Amino acid sequence: MKGLFIPKRLQNLRLALMAGIGAGFLTAILVLTLGKGTNPYVWNVANFLGGLGNDLFLVSTNLLIIGWALRRNLKSLIKLILGLDLTVWIVVQAIKLFPVAAWALRPDGTIGGFPSGHTTHAFAMGFVLTLLFPRFWWFWYSCSMAISWSRVESSWHTDMQVIAGIFLGLGIAWVLISLWSKHPDADRMPGQGRVPYRRPERSWPYGWLNRRNRELPQE
Repeated sequence: MKGLFIPKRLQNLRLALMAGIGAGFLTAILVLTLGKGTNPYVWNVANFLGGLGNDLFLVSTNLLIIGWALRRNLKSLIKLILGLDLTVWIVVQAIKLFPVAAWALRPDGTIGGFPSGHTTHAFAMGFVLTLLFPRFWWFWYSCSMAISWSRVESSWHTDMQVIAGIFLGLGIAWVLISLWSKHPDADRMPGQGRVPYRRPERSWPYGWLNRRNRELPQE
């Protein structure tokens, strides 16, 4: 009789989702509470994070994942990450084509504010990075949070546009990862095998009798 098995990757997927939601709510509280500041030094930091800092984060993490996948011959993972980049861009730009109301405009009144593309991409990448490198989940989502906060502080987006980008990014990543998890490469990833599920022993006296029977010498 075959035993029950639980994919290990579901543990990382759960972590990526729960940590992403938690980081998203923290970011939402941050931008709603602080809003746009008036300190020029803080603005300079935010302008760097939302510009060059965002580019460095996306380029370096893409190269990290691609290099990691090449060493393990996981070509479908390379297609996944490049597909994620393209999907985020297409979805965000498609939504921005329809400025349905004033809240979709940027703080300076120009179109293209809803949703925040930087935020969407940063949180989508944070999700994938946590799935692949769960030990550093706190770092990936900290970068995502910093980039998202910077878009409000540097006056590129409103708080609601950033919040929309957070959950749009998590949603896109969740859908693409769910589709990719059916690929054979998902089970070939290091540490992503299937581990047996052990049914817990019943309470006393059944558990005690089972242990007692295992300890008796076999004739």
